[in-house]
Amino acid sequence: MATGYLLVPEQKVMGARQNAETVAPGRIAGESIESFVSQNLEELSAFSSEQLAAQFRQLLETYHRRVDEAQEDKSLMVDIPPNLRGEA
Repeated sequence: MATGYLLVPEQKVMGARQNAETVAPGRIAGESIESFVSQNLEELSAFSSEQLAAQFRQLLETYHRRVDEAQEDKSLMVDIPPNLRGEA
């Protein structure tokens, strides 16, 4: 069972999984950022519509914080839409 997760853009999942298996066999699961966000959106769907935008923004901010702490490549961050930032 994997003990860590590696989030990468969808087009890089296969290579990331292969590299992870070479470096740490069976210990790192590679997932796409898109998959991670969509899985969490399903969990957020339990919130009321008023809370959904705030919870989604919080999810993206948590993701950004983790990328900032662990990754050199800041291009892995995603744009937070203006309506989630309270600008629309």
